[in-house]
Amino acid sequence: MVSRLTIPEELQRRALSIRDDVPSPLSPLMIRTAWEPVIPRLEEFRSAETVTLLVNDSTRPASFRMLAPIEQELRGNVRILFATGTHRPVTSEEKKLLLGGLFPEAPWKNSDCDSDEMIFVGRTSRGTPVSVDPWILDGNPVVSVNSVEPHYFAGYTGGRKSLLPGVSARESIVMNHFLACLPGSMPGELDANPVHLDMMEALVMIEEYAEIVQGNGVVHDGELVYFNTGSCEGSFMSAVEVCSRLSTLAETEKSPVVVLHPGSPLDISLYQSEKAIYNCHSLVEDGGVLLLVSSCAEGLGADHMEKAFKASMDPGWVVPEIDQYNLGDHSIVRLTDMRKRIRFALASDLPDSIISEMGIEPVHDISDWLQQQGCLNPLFVPRAGFVVPLLEKFA
Repeated sequence: MVSRLTIPEELQRRALSIRDDVPSPLSPLMIRTAWEPVIPRLEEFRSAETVTLLVNDSTRPASFRMLAPIEQELRGNVRILFATGTHRPVTSEEKKLLLGGLFPEAPWKNSDCDSDEMIFVGRTSRGTPVSVDPWILDGNPVVSVNSVEPHYFAGYTGGRKSLLPGVSARESIVMNHFLACLPGSMPGELDANPVHLDMMEALVMIEEYAEIVQGNGVVHDGELVYFNTGSCEGSFMSAVEVCSRLSTLAETEKSPVVVLHPGSPLDISLYQSEKAIYNCHSLVEDGGVLLLVSSCAEGLGADHMEKAFKASMDPGWVVPEIDQYNLGDHSIVRLTDMRKRIRFALASDLPDSIISEMGIEPVHDISDWLQQQGCLNPLFVPRAGFVVPLLEKFA
């Protein structure tokens, strides 16, 4: 029996390629060398009561490869903080996988956006109240490691995003995410991106109270191909430059049928998988259809997902004002615009009833479905959650 997630070999052979000059995976020695500029500061951190190690949650690539070369510098006085934002908590088993068995005895916790212990440090010029986890602000140094990928409204993940939304209060996250309803909040865009600029303001506020050393890496096809360390902004921007080059998808023609696979670990839920839709919907011709292939093993992944897809079918829905915004409304803005010109289909393990109610066509056999579409040249984009088409190509 063919799985509904099986992508036909012919389609896989025609997968759009990003580039063929991807760097080789970094060796442990190369990663250690990338840490060298900040090793003196790490040695100074030994005199601190503890060092907070801020790392990715289960929706991002694991951090252990970036951390393994400095395990000895941090061993003995480290505690682990997972930057979960509004995501579900990391489990004990996931913790072992994300850290690769490093620091097995270290105290650890998930950042809880609803905790009443969050500490307020100020308000950005756009009105976002900045309140963060007390482990960031208790006077102990912070070592933060991140992965940088395209992000559908923040421009890129990594860097400042590990703090807002990673370890911030729900109110901070909601106000920042409201900005995703505004122009400029696009994948691969930073200069005019209100979400990114707001995060950078929050970072500056937090750094007034916390000493932070940060490392940012770029993961390609599951391999760490770039890593650097330094300040939050400097390390992040260096990784962005590499990520931008590796994630740019140069395609000069659209297609009436586009098939996307988000790539691991984004295929964990529809909430994470939909990033592929936001990144690559421009590849679909007007009147065409976009098929997302994702197991969505953890279901929808966020409470607002079903509401977002249903609301995007309502012709009377309008973009909310800031005092009416609910977390996830920025998704409705994007989905509403997309529905005006394309249709959605989904091959997943989600129940057909849920998929259909969200205005999405459930697909059980991709080969049969493609034949029904009658398209001779469908496009297939693997790792679609990690790539950004050159939008100007379609102007």
